[in-house]
Amino acid sequence: MKIIIPSHVSGIWVPYYGTNSLESGSIGAGLNLSLYMEAYVVRGPCRVLLNNREVFNDLAEKICLETGLRTETKIISPIDLGLGFGVSAGILIAHALGSYLLANKPSLKALQKAHVLEVENKTGLGDVIAEYTGGLAIRVKPGAPGVGSAYRVIPREKLHLVITSLSEMESTPMMLSRMSRETVALGEKLLGKIIETEDVSMFFEYSRCFTSKLFNYELLNNVLSGLRGVIDYYLKKSALIIWVEKSYINDVIEVLNNRGFKTHYATISHMGVTVEYTS
Repeated sequence: MKIIIPSHVSGIWVPYYGTNSLESGSIGAGLNLSLYMEAYVVRGPCRVLLNNREVFNDLAEKICLETGLRTETKIISPIDLGLGFGVSAGILIAHALGSYLLANKPSLKALQKAHVLEVENKTGLGDVIAEYTGGLAIRVKPGAPGVGSAYRVIPREKLHLVITSLSEMESTPMMLSRMSRETVALGEKLLGKIIETEDVSMFFEYSRCFTSKLFNYELLNNVLSGLRGVIDYYLKKSALIIWVEKSYINDVIEVLNNRGFKTHYATISHMGVTVEYTS
């Protein structure tokens, strides 16, 4: 079984902690990117391999115990864990969805299990439902798929994005601990404006406004200095999303590579989580 999962970078998020993990999550907005995690799930030892490295063994075991089936998930990802690209959610989606489908159990229960483990493991709040949704994912009710609510916006124009990550990394709990009441209120206000317009240029502007309250944008002075063709950008943890004019993409990538940054070209993924084939 092959499962395709887009990476996801939130631009705005407002945490919500309900009476249980299914209801907990966040409202917000973020981009699903055409930087895909490819997962292959088969019967075998209960484990997850991310680029040939074992990860989340304890969480994988919880999924296998839930389904009553031993499954092995091998994931190929262009992005590593902990950088702000929703990779932890992608791992849990892949292992849960593949395991549940092989055990002839409902996919909704698999997605909910992935969300619950993500919340309980403190690795994310809204990435599972966002990656399931695809596009510019707007989360309007917190919680797991089937409990929370999100919808997909497909921009009218094709966005050309250059993606890189900075050296500074921060855990999700640490980042969330720095969110003040003022930051939460700002997130709610800006999300409302994005919902009103569904304009991707406004999404970038408001995301930069929101994330500048949480992350050090001074780091970007050296990164973006002298780059031509940059339309807009925003930063989430170490994930930097740069919107670039089409004719300048190669120039921006070359300059950033020469400055020691590993770059990727991406567009907005129109699709969310997809099971490509089953056997």
